[in-house]
This record gives sequence, structure tokens and C-alpha cells, in this order.
Amino acid sequence: MFLRMVRFVVFWVVFLGLVHVAQAERPNVLLITVDTFRPDHLGAYGYSRETSPVLDRFAQEGVLFQNTISSSSWTTPGLLSVLTGLLAPTHGVDVRGKSLRPGTPTFATVLRKAGYAAPDILYLSSIPNLQNLGLTVSYKDRDTYLPNGDEVLFRALEAYRDSTFFLYYHYRNLHLPYSPSPPYDRMFTPEAFNPLGFGKEKVETVRRNVTIPQGSVVLQEEDQDWIVGLYDGQVREMDDAFFKPLYETLKRLGIYEKTLVIVTADHGEELMEHGFIGHPSTSFKGSAFDELLKIPLVMSCPSLLPQGRVVQMQVQNVDIFPTVLDLLALPVPEAVQGRSLMPVIRGEAMAERPAFTETTPGGYQATPEMLKMRIRAMRTSKWKLIHTHGPGVDRYELYDLEKDPEERQDVAVRYPDMTGQMRVELHQWVLASQPSVEENKLQPSSDVKVGPIQVLFPVDGATFGYEDVGKTVAVRWTGPEEMVYTIEYRVGEGNYHLEGEMSVQGNAAQYGPYTEEMWNMLALYNPFSFRVKAGETASPWVTFTVMPLEGATPSRLAMLGVATLFWWGEARLFLTGLGQGALQLIPLAARVKPVDMVSAGLLLAILTGLFRPLLLRLGTDRIWRWGMVLAYVGLIYSTLSVMPKIWGTLWGFTQGRIDYAGTVVTGMVLGVAPVWLMLRYRRLLPLLVLLPVAVGYVWVLMELGRSPAERLHLAEYGLLSFLVFRALRIDMPKGAAYLWGVLIAACVGGVDEGIQWVLPSRVFEWKDVGLNLLSSALGMAMVAIFQVFEQEDGE
Repeated sequence: MFLRMVRFVVFWVVFLGLVHVAQAERPNVLLITVDTFRPDHLGAYGYSRETSPVLDRFAQEGVLFQNTISSSSWTTPGLLSVLTGLLAPTHGVDVRGKSLRPGTPTFATVLRKAGYAAPDILYLSSIPNLQNLGLTVSYKDRDTYLPNGDEVLFRALEAYRDSTFFLYYHYRNLHLPYSPSPPYDRMFTPEAFNPLGFGKEKVETVRRNVTIPQGSVVLQEEDQDWIVGLYDGQVREMDDAFFKPLYETLKRLGIYEKTLVIVTADHGEELMEHGFIGHPSTSFKGSAFDELLKIPLVMSCPSLLPQGRVVQMQVQNVDIFPTVLDLLALPVPEAVQGRSLMPVIRGEAMAERPAFTETTPGGYQATPEMLKMRIRAMRTSKWKLIHTHGPGVDRYELYDLEKDPEERQDVAVRYPDMTGQMRVELHQWVLASQPSVEENKLQPSSDVKVGPIQVLFPVDGATFGYEDVGKTVAVRWTGPEEMVYTIEYRVGEGNYHLEGEMSVQGNAAQYGPYTEEMWNMLALYNPFSFRVKAGETASPWVTFTVMPLEGATPSRLAMLGVATLFWWGEARLFLTGLGQGALQLIPLAARVKPVDMVSAGLLLAILTGLFRPLLLRLGTDRIWRWGMVLAYVGLIYSTLSVMPKIWGTLWGFTQGRIDYAGTVVTGMVLGVAPVWLMLRYRRLLPLLVLLPVAVGYVWVLMELGRSPAERLHLAEYGLLSFLVFRALRIDMPKGAAYLWGVLIAACVGGVDEGIQWVLPSRVFEWKDVGLNLLSSALGMAMVAIFQVFEQEDGE
């Protein structure tokens, strides 16, 4: 009996010891997803530019999957497929406001059961779409480091270095706006690229906006080089600022050899391959082309994986989860739709599977109309079938990826048998991939009677300052804590407008903390309006705004420019910068050779002599007035090619204060004119008549002329219409002179825009032709007001 008990004890000691050793030998798991990440812009995937030397090192020391397809072309479905091994329709988090069903196996839930620490360092975990992942709140310093960007990951690596951990981190900075820091902003852009020229509006749109709906800005084929240059600059900045310190930290902590590092993405990004940029959540026009679906996939763990292995076979992001579990000798949940890729990693043969994807046209920004539409695709190594289905559309496209890898030519009609076969398989997938249970959604407690609900924080009309609110957006309201409430929201305007609702357990909710960059992105969605509901009871609507850290937005900055300029410090920078810039531009003028100036003078003298009889017949007054018109038009046209250089030089010397120039000139004209009218006629009526025209002119310049250089450009045509009117007035009655003055000035503006069309690094937009016409008309309206009162005064 005693011997039997000893054997029993020894058995369990040895068994538990082996389990402990097995767990201790298991590697850490570090999963990194990168937003809007294209594999073909990485050196490891054959890219010619040196954008990713450190990430390439991870690939060289691990396994590179050459052909990985995401389950969706926008963030939430793509990430959830990585984290669960489920395809987008199955995990069900395919639109804004949904959450993963509780109990769904994820990386965190499975690895935690196996003894892994799985702290939450994800900045997205407070939104419904990324909840129920199984991450824990055990990392107490999370909210301290989260606002500092990547620091939260490096601090967690330090904190859990002696544990067996699972860390999941999502890197965002490849997402729009494409705005790499110096020197990365110039590292890959063309030498001729000038972000301060008349193309500044287009460049600023790309460098400042989170969303750019297709059609809101005209991007042309020649814009692709600088757009790709900015994107590549962000990739290189990420490699230097994120992957390099990550590699060094893992080495320094002594955990590189025993940490499985997985680098992948939620989706790719269009960079003008099909006429625009972005993905569904930014362009509002989803697609299933490869530039959106192809993603990188690198796995590295020197102690477990072969080095330098490249897998050519098509795989999908749902395969990542089961592959990792297989590598760790953990059972794969039955519900997982992906498959382990360990056989092909070991060099064994595996049959290739088709990849299936699904997306909505608008991603996170989808409107109710967009939510009714789905874009689905089935992809093999040779063929891709895309099905766009929704109200008013039921379209199939077939692409031969071997002959047409850029997916330019739809061959569905040419290959009806292949189209039909893939249609059947795609429809079978749609039916088979639907979730087996209803989507997860907290059900509001409608059967519980509550009193009036009042929002306690924020108050209506509040403004959130970054530091003042602890870098978070928090809301609180009255009512029982145990209840489930519905928050209805309406946020943003125009391209940034969102409406919807979300369920919240308890009478408070907090979102964040946010990084400074994310806070500024949040401010683009101002104003925020919401109310809280429980059953039939609802609070009043409350509206608040988020104050961006950069201060005023560009349009507000322009409107405040005149007032700001009166501050001496700004005025000094503006004036001294203009002087220094003018001196710097002297060499530009000096390029005109003296012999050319003498030749031009002689030619002018000869022409004057030849046409002297005609000029005498025209009269001195006509010559002077039309001469001013021609000289002014000549000045506009002759400076078009050098204005980007001039503007860029003055912008640099004034440290950006040249942006005030258009506002200052407009303010002076519109400020002095009413005062002059009041002093001259000593009546209030001229001011009242001039005011609406002045307001209209200000609105055109500030709102329609987005860039400061463009405001000055538009102001030119108000003055031009006046000069033309004065010249025409010699031979025409006022009414005709008004009309022809506007038309001639507008035609000059149209030719101006046509010249810009053919100039390199310049922008042509039909909008600008209309703005020139509108600016000319408003300038002429001011002239007409002066003429009316001049006539009344004469009478």
C-alpha cells in the first residue's frame, strides 16, 4: 500500500513537472496587425525601394507567406478573422456597432486557458467592434502609456518578459492621412513634387483627412507618384520607428528566440490602381481588387520555425489562428474555418484552397443604404469572381489573374462556363458561412421601469480639451448600474457624418485614452450628439465638441488670420519673412538675361512705331486702360510657372505666415471700402448695400478657395473684372460693361486653368473655372455698388 501511494505521488509530481516544463517551453506570442498595409511595398516581397529593412530581417529569420488574402477590405472584419479564424460573415462583425459573440474562441481566450497572460493593450478595445476578444485588464499601466502610441507595447514587453504572454498590438499610422514626418515625407516623393504650389489643396487633402470620398477630390494618373511616395515614406518611418526598436527590444530582453512574432494586416490599400486611393472606410467605395485584399504575413520564431522559408501558395488570414495553435500543440476549436499551415511551413505539400471575401462599400463609415450592399469575391491563383449585390445592382465580374494581374479587363462574358462554376461555389460559400446564431448585441432592459434619464457628463455644449478630460471621452448618466442602455449617436458633418446606436452595460462609458494623433482625428467628427435610452425613456440630446490639439482647423485659421496678424510677433514674422523671401527670389528674376530685356524693349519700340497711327486714333485714355488690362493679364500668365517656387520660398521664410496673405488682402479691401464709402457719402446705406456682397466674397475666398494661395488667385479676378470694366466703359454703357467685364475676366481665368492643366505638378479642376467666374462676378458687384453711389452723388 505504501509503495502504491509513493508511486502515485511520484507519477503526479513527474506529470505536473512535465506539464510545467512544456508550458515553460512554449513561446510567447506577439501578434502585430498593421492598418492598410500592402505587401508589394516591402523589400521582402520584391519592392525596389528600401522601405522595410528591419521587417525584412524578421522575414529572413522566419517564414514569409507570399500570397495572403484578407477576408475583407476594411478593418473590423479583417482583424476579427485574424483573431478568430472565422470568415467575415461567420464572426458577424461585418458593419459598425456589432460585437463578437461572447464565448467565441479567440487568440486570447484559447491562450489564456493554456496559461498565457493576455493583457489588453489595444486602443480599439473600447469600441463595440473590438470587444469580447478575451483580453484582460491585468496590465494596470495600460491607460498611462496608451496615449503615448507604441510605448504601451514596449512597456508591456518589459512588464511580461518573465511570463509566457500573448500580446496583440494594432499599428495604425499607415492609414490615411498619408503624412510621414520629415525626412520621410521627401524620401520617396518625386524631385519635382512641390506640396506648397497650386496643387497644395490636393496634397493637403491627402495629408490631413481620415476619409476622402471618391469624387470629393480629383486625382489624376500623374498624382500617383507623389501619393505612393508619401505612403512609402510612412512604411519606412514605421520600419525605423516601430519595427527597429521592437527587434532591438526583443533582443535586449532576451526573449527574441522564444517569441513567435506574427506580422500581418487587416487589409491592403488602393494607391490609384483603379482611379482613387484608400479603402471602403475612407473612399466610401468598396471593392474586392487585390490591392485591397492582399496583405503581408510574416511569422518569426528562431527556436521553432525555419529561417528564410517562403510560401508561394495562396493562404488566407483565417489560417493564422489555427497555424499558431498547431505550432503550440494546442487543440484548434471546431468552429475555426481556417486551417493550419504547419505542413507547408515544414516543406510538405498542401492543396491550395480558394479564398473568399466579403465587404460593404463604406466599411466603418457605411450609410444605411451601403449596409444593404455586399461585395463578395472568390479567388484562386488564376481566377477571381467578384459579385456586387444590393438594391439595384447584381453584377458579376471575372478576372484572369495570370494574364491580367491588375484586374483591368472583365472577362465574364468571354468565359461563361468558368463564371457559372465560380458563381455556384461563391453562393455555396455564402450559405455555408452564415453565423449559426444571432449576432451578439446587448439587449436593452426594456421591461425595467426607470425614471427620467439625465446625462450627468458632459453638459450640453461642452468642449473637450485633451488634457482636461484625461485624454478620454467619457459619458455618465442617471439610472441603475445593472441595466443595459442604448446610446443613440449622430456625429460629424459631410464626409464625417455617422449615425447609429450601441448598447452599454451600466450607466457610464469611456472611450480612450487616445494618442494625440488619434485625438486630432477624432476632432474631425465634430460635433458629437447623443442621447441615452432605456425602453421608452430617453434623455435629452447632448452635444459636445472635441478641441483639436493643433488649435484651429485650416478654415478657422484663415478666418482668424487678420486678427492674429495684429499680434506683433506674427506680424514681424510675416513682414520680415516677406523681405527675406523677396531677397532670396532676386536670383530668380536675375535669370532674365539683360540682352533679352534690351531685345524686348527694342521690339516694343518697333511695334509702337508701326502702330503709332492706330494708337493715336485710339486715344491716350484707351491705351492706358487697356494697357493695364493686358499688363495685368500678362503678369498672371507669366508667373504661373514660377508661382509654386515663389509661394514655397515665401512660405518657408515666413514660417507659414504667408498663408495669411490672402486673408489680409481681402480683409483690407473689404474693410477699407465700407469706411471709404461712409466717409465719402456720410450715409449708412452704402455700407448696408455693400455688406452682403462683401460677405459673399469672404465666403467664396475662405470656404471655396481652400488653400491660401488659391484665395489670392481668386482675388485676382475681382480686380481684373474692375480693370476690364474701366476699359470697356469708354465705349459701352454701364450695363453692357458690367456683363462683358465679368465674362472677359472669367475667360481669362479659364485660360489660366487651361495653362495649369499642361504645366507639370499643377492642378486643373472644373471647380476652379467656376470659382474664377464667381469671383469676377462678386468683384463686379462691388464695382456696381460704387458706381450707383457715384451717380447719386453726381446728381
